[in-house]
Amino acid sequence: MNAGRINELIQVYRDGLLEDVLPFWIDNAVDRLHGGFTIACNRDGSILDTDKGMWQQCRFTWLLGELCNSAKTLGLEDDQRRSQWLELCRHGIDFIDRHGFDPA
Repeated sequence: MNAGRINELIQVYRDGLLEDVLPFWIDNAVDRLHGGFTIACNRDGSILDTDKGMWQQCRFTWLLGELCNSAKTLGLEDDQRRSQWLELCRHGIDFIDRHGFDPA
């Protein structure tokens, strides 16, 4: 695979993540009432299941944090999305702190 094709694919996956995948999940999965993220969504964004697996909570929270840390590399240094990702990452961390550990 040549460098041109690699750069083309990087752009396709970057744009797919930032312009399609993330907006869907941010619009449909953030549970502002109970905290965390409702991951079981239908294609139209409707909720299929309200269970919140901790692995999924941690994984989406990690992704948001990683995007914040990689914003400059992604060419989004001063982008408004970075502050949104940071706020949602904190939202996920708060949920994990409250529900992800056995108090015993």
